Amino acid sequence: MLQQIFDERFARAGVPLYLWRLDQLPGVLAGNKYYKLSSNLDHAVAAGRLRVASFGGAWSNHLHALARAGQARGLKTLGLVRTDASTALTPMLEDARRWGMEFIFLSRSDYRRRHDPGFLDSLSGDWPDTFWVPEGGSNALGVTGCVSLGREIARALPDRDLIVALACGTGGTLAGVAAGLGAKAQVQVCGYPMVKGGFYQSAVEEHLRSAGLCADNWAIVEDVAMGGYGTCSPELARFIVDFYRRHQVVLEPVYTGKLLYALLQQVQAGEFQGRSLLALHTGGLQGLRGYPALLADLAEVGFQGLEEGF
Repeated sequence: MLQQIFDERFARAGVPLYLWRLDQLPGVLAGNKYYKLSSNLDHAVAAGRLRVASFGGAWSNHLHALARAGQARGLKTLGLVRTDASTALTPMLEDARRWGMEFIFLSRSDYRRRHDPGFLDSLSGDWPDTFWVPEGGSNALGVTGCVSLGREIARALPDRDLIVALACGTGGTLAGVAAGLGAKAQVQVCGYPMVKGGFYQSAVEEHLRSAGLCADNWAIVEDVAMGGYGTCSPELARFIVDFYRRHQVVLEPVYTGKLLYALLQQVQAGEFQGRSLLALHTGGLQGLRGYPALLADLAEVGFQGLEEGF
Protein backbone atom coordinates (compact mmCIF):
# COMPACT_ATOMS: atom_id res chain seq x y z
CA MET A 1 0.00 0.00 0.00
CA LEU A 2 3.01 2.30 0.44
CA GLN A 3 4.32 3.34 -2.98
CA GLN A 4 7.13 5.73 -3.76
CA ILE A 5 6.37 8.01 -6.70
CA PHE A 6 9.40 9.08 -8.70
CA ASP A 7 8.30 12.47 -10.04
CA GLU A 8 11.02 14.82 -11.25
CA ARG A 9 9.02 17.90 -10.21
CA PHE A 10 9.18 16.80 -6.59
CA ALA A 11 12.69 15.36 -6.95
CA ARG A 12 14.09 18.65 -8.27
CA ALA A 13 12.87 20.31 -5.08
CA GLY A 14 14.44 17.59 -2.94
CA VAL A 15 11.05 16.38 -1.67
CA PRO A 16 10.50 12.60 -1.91
CA LEU A 17 6.86 11.70 -2.63
CA TYR A 18 5.03 8.60 -1.40
CA LEU A 19 1.42 7.48 -1.84
CA TRP A 20 -0.56 5.37 0.61
CA ARG A 21 -2.80 3.50 -1.85
CA LEU A 22 -6.16 3.06 -0.11
CA ASP A 23 -7.68 2.83 -3.59
CA GLN A 24 -6.07 -0.61 -3.86
CA LEU A 25 -7.64 -2.19 -0.79
CA PRO A 26 -9.10 -5.59 -1.69
CA GLY A 27 -12.69 -6.56 -0.97
CA VAL A 28 -16.02 -4.78 -0.89
CA LEU A 29 -14.82 -1.52 0.65
CA ALA A 30 -11.85 0.50 -0.56
CA GLY A 31 -10.50 3.92 0.33
CA ASN A 32 -10.86 5.53 3.72
CA LYS A 33 -14.50 4.35 3.79
CA TYR A 34 -13.23 0.91 4.80
CA TYR A 35 -11.97 2.32 8.10
CA LYS A 36 -14.91 4.65 8.71
CA LEU A 37 -17.73 2.24 7.90
CA SER A 38 -16.46 -1.16 9.06
CA SER A 39 -16.69 -0.29 12.75
CA ASN A 40 -20.12 1.31 12.26
CA LEU A 41 -21.47 -1.77 10.51
CA ASP A 42 -19.96 -4.06 13.15
CA HIS A 43 -21.76 -2.03 15.80
CA ALA A 44 -25.06 -2.12 13.91
CA VAL A 45 -24.91 -5.90 13.56
CA ALA A 46 -23.95 -6.38 17.22
CA ALA A 47 -26.87 -4.16 18.28
CA GLY A 48 -29.29 -6.23 16.23
CA ARG A 49 -30.24 -3.39 13.90
CA LEU A 50 -31.87 -4.34 10.62
CA ARG A 51 -30.94 -1.24 8.67
CA VAL A 52 -28.20 1.39 8.45
CA ALA A 53 -29.01 4.92 7.25
CA SER A 54 -26.95 7.97 6.40
CA PHE A 55 -26.85 11.24 4.49
CA GLY A 56 -25.09 12.38 1.33
CA GLY A 57 -25.28 14.13 -2.00
CA ALA A 58 -26.23 12.63 -5.34
CA TRP A 59 -22.57 11.76 -6.02
CA SER A 60 -21.76 10.64 -2.47
CA ASN A 61 -18.88 8.16 -2.12
CA HIS A 62 -20.13 7.57 1.41
CA LEU A 63 -23.63 6.42 0.41
CA HIS A 64 -22.16 4.38 -2.44
CA ALA A 65 -19.85 2.56 -0.02
CA LEU A 66 -22.57 2.15 2.61
CA ALA A 67 -24.91 0.49 0.12
CA ARG A 68 -22.25 -1.94 -1.07
CA ALA A 69 -21.04 -2.83 2.42
CA GLY A 70 -24.58 -3.13 3.77
CA GLN A 71 -25.46 -5.60 1.04
CA ALA A 72 -22.37 -7.66 1.87
CA ARG A 73 -23.34 -7.71 5.57
CA GLY A 74 -26.98 -8.55 4.95
CA LEU A 75 -28.15 -5.16 6.24
CA LYS A 76 -30.79 -2.99 4.66
CA THR A 77 -29.59 0.51 3.81
CA LEU A 78 -31.29 3.89 3.57
CA GLY A 79 -29.82 6.98 1.92
CA LEU A 80 -31.10 10.47 2.65
CA VAL A 81 -30.01 12.29 -0.46
CA ARG A 82 -29.66 16.02 -1.09
CA THR A 83 -31.38 16.14 -4.47
CA ASP A 84 -34.77 16.56 -6.10
CA ALA A 85 -36.82 13.37 -6.35
CA SER A 86 -37.67 14.21 -9.98
CA THR A 87 -34.00 14.32 -10.99
CA ALA A 88 -32.57 11.24 -12.68
CA LEU A 89 -30.39 9.11 -10.44
CA THR A 90 -26.65 9.54 -10.85
CA PRO A 91 -24.55 6.45 -11.65
CA MET A 92 -23.53 6.43 -7.96
CA LEU A 93 -27.14 6.24 -6.80
CA GLU A 94 -27.97 3.72 -9.51
CA ASP A 95 -25.24 1.48 -8.07
CA ALA A 96 -26.59 2.01 -4.56
CA ARG A 97 -30.14 1.16 -5.65
CA ARG A 98 -28.88 -1.98 -7.37
CA TRP A 99 -27.27 -2.97 -4.08
CA GLY A 100 -30.59 -2.55 -2.27
CA MET A 101 -30.45 0.99 -0.86
CA GLU A 102 -33.75 2.84 -0.41
CA PHE A 103 -33.80 6.63 -0.77
CA ILE A 104 -35.39 9.64 0.87
CA PHE A 105 -34.85 12.75 -1.25
CA LEU A 106 -34.34 15.95 0.71
CA SER A 107 -34.44 19.59 -0.35
CA ARG A 108 -31.37 21.65 0.48
CA SER A 109 -33.23 23.30 3.37
CA ASP A 110 -34.26 19.94 4.84
CA TYR A 111 -30.78 18.55 4.30
CA ARG A 112 -29.33 21.35 6.42
CA ARG A 113 -31.35 19.90 9.33
CA ARG A 114 -29.39 16.63 9.28
CA HIS A 115 -27.69 17.51 12.59
CA ASP A 116 -30.93 18.68 14.27
CA PRO A 117 -31.86 16.22 17.08
CA GLY A 118 -35.59 16.84 16.55
CA PHE A 119 -35.32 16.08 12.85
CA LEU A 120 -33.34 12.92 13.56
CA ASP A 121 -35.85 11.82 16.20
CA SER A 122 -38.70 12.13 13.69
CA LEU A 123 -36.76 10.09 11.15
CA SER A 124 -35.97 7.44 13.75
CA GLY A 125 -39.67 7.13 14.50
CA ASP A 126 -40.42 6.52 10.84
CA TRP A 127 -37.57 4.02 10.44
CA PRO A 128 -37.33 1.82 13.55
CA ASP A 129 -34.50 -0.69 14.06
CA THR A 130 -32.21 1.62 12.10
CA PHE A 131 -28.65 2.58 13.02
CA TRP A 132 -27.91 6.15 11.97
CA VAL A 133 -24.47 7.11 10.68
CA PRO A 134 -23.66 10.80 10.13
CA GLU A 135 -22.68 12.22 6.76
CA GLY A 136 -19.25 10.94 5.76
CA GLY A 137 -19.19 8.34 8.56
CA SER A 138 -17.42 10.72 10.93
CA ASN A 139 -18.87 9.68 14.27
CA ALA A 140 -16.83 8.33 17.17
CA LEU A 141 -16.91 4.82 15.68
CA GLY A 142 -15.69 6.04 12.29
CA VAL A 143 -12.95 8.19 13.80
CA THR A 144 -11.79 5.29 15.97
CA GLY A 145 -11.71 3.10 12.87
CA CYS A 146 -9.34 5.58 11.26
CA VAL A 147 -7.01 5.29 14.27
CA SER A 148 -6.11 1.82 12.98
CA LEU A 149 -5.21 3.41 9.63
CA GLY A 150 -2.89 5.82 11.41
CA ARG A 151 -1.24 2.93 13.24
CA GLU A 152 -0.74 1.02 9.98
CA ILE A 153 0.93 4.06 8.48
CA ALA A 154 3.13 4.51 11.58
CA ARG A 155 4.43 0.95 11.30
CA ALA A 156 5.36 1.43 7.64
CA LEU A 157 6.79 4.95 7.71
CA PRO A 158 10.39 5.59 6.79
CA ASP A 159 12.37 7.17 9.61
CA ARG A 160 12.60 10.75 8.34
CA ASP A 161 11.02 14.17 8.69
CA LEU A 162 7.63 13.56 7.09
CA ILE A 163 4.37 15.27 6.19
CA VAL A 164 1.33 12.98 5.97
CA ALA A 165 -1.17 14.80 3.75
CA LEU A 166 -4.82 13.95 3.15
CA ALA A 167 -7.89 15.55 1.63
CA CYS A 168 -10.70 16.34 4.08
CA GLY A 169 -14.45 16.09 3.57
CA THR A 170 -15.79 16.01 7.14
CA GLY A 171 -12.47 15.79 9.02
CA GLY A 172 -13.01 12.38 10.62
CA THR A 173 -10.21 10.61 8.76
CA LEU A 174 -7.77 13.38 9.70
CA ALA A 175 -8.70 13.09 13.38
CA GLY A 176 -8.29 9.31 13.45
CA VAL A 177 -5.06 9.21 11.45
CA ALA A 178 -3.48 11.90 13.62
CA ALA A 179 -4.41 10.04 16.79
CA GLY A 180 -3.19 6.73 15.33
CA LEU A 181 0.17 8.21 14.40
CA GLY A 182 0.42 9.57 17.93
CA ALA A 183 3.87 10.73 18.96
CA LYS A 184 5.63 9.30 15.89
CA ALA A 185 8.79 11.39 15.75
CA GLN A 186 9.06 14.12 13.11
CA VAL A 187 5.66 13.41 11.56
CA GLN A 188 2.97 16.02 11.04
CA VAL A 189 -0.48 15.33 9.56
CA CYS A 190 -1.83 18.05 7.25
CA GLY A 191 -5.48 18.15 6.23
CA TYR A 192 -6.50 19.82 2.97
CA PRO A 193 -10.18 20.88 3.11
CA MET A 194 -12.24 20.21 0.00
CA VAL A 195 -15.23 22.18 1.30
CA LYS A 196 -15.12 25.93 1.85
CA GLY A 197 -16.15 27.40 5.19
CA GLY A 198 -13.23 27.45 7.60
CA PHE A 199 -14.89 25.06 10.05
CA TYR A 200 -12.35 22.24 9.93
CA GLN A 201 -10.25 23.21 12.95
CA SER A 202 -13.22 23.01 15.31
CA ALA A 203 -14.66 19.96 13.50
CA VAL A 204 -11.48 17.91 13.93
CA GLU A 205 -11.19 18.97 17.56
CA GLU A 206 -14.78 17.83 18.15
CA HIS A 207 -14.16 14.50 16.39
CA LEU A 208 -11.20 13.86 18.69
CA ARG A 209 -13.22 14.76 21.80
CA SER A 210 -16.18 12.61 20.81
CA ALA A 211 -13.93 9.59 20.30
CA GLY A 212 -11.99 10.21 23.52
CA LEU A 213 -8.75 10.83 21.64
CA CYS A 214 -5.93 13.35 21.85
CA ALA A 215 -3.60 14.55 19.11
CA ASP A 216 -1.55 17.70 18.61
CA ASN A 217 0.39 16.60 15.51
CA TRP A 218 -1.99 17.96 12.88
CA ALA A 219 -2.76 21.17 11.02
CA ILE A 220 -5.28 22.45 8.48
CA VAL A 221 -4.04 23.88 5.17
CA GLU A 222 -6.64 26.42 4.07
CA ASP A 223 -7.62 27.81 0.66
CA VAL A 224 -7.15 24.65 -1.42
CA ALA A 225 -10.79 23.93 -2.39
CA MET A 226 -10.05 25.33 -5.87
CA GLY A 227 -13.46 26.72 -6.67
CA GLY A 228 -15.49 24.62 -4.26
CA TYR A 229 -16.46 21.04 -3.58
CA GLY A 230 -16.62 18.86 -6.70
CA THR A 231 -15.35 21.51 -9.12
CA CYS A 232 -12.72 20.52 -11.67
CA SER A 233 -10.88 23.36 -13.36
CA PRO A 234 -9.09 22.84 -16.69
CA GLU A 235 -5.78 23.12 -14.82
CA LEU A 236 -6.75 20.38 -12.37
CA ALA A 237 -7.98 18.13 -15.19
CA ARG A 238 -4.67 18.55 -17.05
CA PHE A 239 -2.76 17.71 -13.87
CA ILE A 240 -4.78 14.50 -13.30
CA VAL A 241 -4.24 13.37 -16.90
CA ASP A 242 -0.53 14.18 -16.74
CA PHE A 243 -0.15 12.38 -13.40
CA TYR A 244 -1.67 9.25 -14.93
CA ARG A 245 0.60 9.53 -17.97
CA ARG A 246 3.65 9.79 -15.72
CA HIS A 247 2.78 7.24 -13.05
CA GLN A 248 -0.24 5.15 -14.14
CA VAL A 249 -2.01 6.21 -10.95
CA VAL A 250 -5.61 7.34 -11.40
CA LEU A 251 -6.74 10.37 -9.39
CA GLU A 252 -10.23 11.85 -9.10
CA PRO A 253 -10.92 15.59 -8.99
CA VAL A 254 -12.93 15.79 -5.76
CA TYR A 255 -10.33 14.67 -3.22
CA THR A 256 -7.00 13.08 -4.13
CA GLY A 257 -6.51 14.95 -7.41
CA LYS A 258 -6.87 18.30 -5.67
CA LEU A 259 -4.63 17.13 -2.84
CA LEU A 260 -1.74 16.14 -5.13
CA TYR A 261 -2.17 19.29 -7.22
CA ALA A 262 -2.02 21.45 -4.09
CA LEU A 263 1.08 19.62 -2.88
CA LEU A 264 2.83 20.15 -6.22
CA GLN A 265 2.06 23.87 -6.09
CA GLN A 266 3.48 24.09 -2.55
CA VAL A 267 6.62 22.20 -3.54
CA GLN A 268 7.16 24.45 -6.55
CA ALA A 269 6.76 27.45 -4.23
CA GLY A 270 9.67 26.18 -2.13
CA GLU A 271 7.76 24.52 0.72
CA PHE A 272 8.62 21.15 2.35
CA GLN A 273 12.34 21.38 1.62
CA GLY A 274 14.23 18.76 3.59
CA ARG A 275 11.04 16.81 4.28
CA SER A 276 9.26 13.88 2.65
CA LEU A 277 5.60 13.79 1.64
CA LEU A 278 3.22 10.89 2.13
CA ALA A 279 -0.16 11.55 0.47
CA LEU A 280 -3.18 9.38 1.17
CA HIS A 281 -5.00 8.19 -1.93
CA THR A 282 -8.44 7.82 -0.38
CA GLY A 283 -10.15 6.11 -3.33
CA GLY A 284 -13.48 7.35 -4.67
CA LEU A 285 -12.58 6.61 -8.29
CA GLN A 286 -16.17 5.66 -9.13
CA GLY A 287 -16.95 9.38 -8.90
CA LEU A 288 -14.98 9.94 -12.11
CA ARG A 289 -18.18 9.01 -13.95
CA GLY A 290 -19.40 12.50 -13.12
CA TYR A 291 -16.58 13.95 -15.27
CA PRO A 292 -16.98 12.42 -18.76
CA ALA A 293 -14.60 14.88 -20.44
CA LEU A 294 -11.87 14.01 -17.91
CA LEU A 295 -12.48 10.29 -18.45
CA ALA A 296 -12.13 10.81 -22.20
CA ASP A 297 -8.84 12.67 -21.71
CA LEU A 298 -7.55 9.87 -19.44
CA ALA A 299 -8.46 7.31 -22.09
CA GLU A 300 -6.26 9.16 -24.57
CA VAL A 301 -3.19 8.51 -22.35
CA GLY A 302 -3.99 4.84 -21.84
CA PHE A 303 -6.53 4.61 -19.01
CA GLN A 304 -8.67 1.54 -19.68
CA GLY A 305 -11.68 2.66 -17.65
CA LEU A 306 -13.29 1.78 -14.36
CA GLU A 307 -13.82 -1.82 -13.29
CA GLU A 308 -17.36 -3.04 -12.74
CA GLY A 309 -18.52 -3.38 -9.17
CA PHE A 310 -16.20 -0.85 -7.53
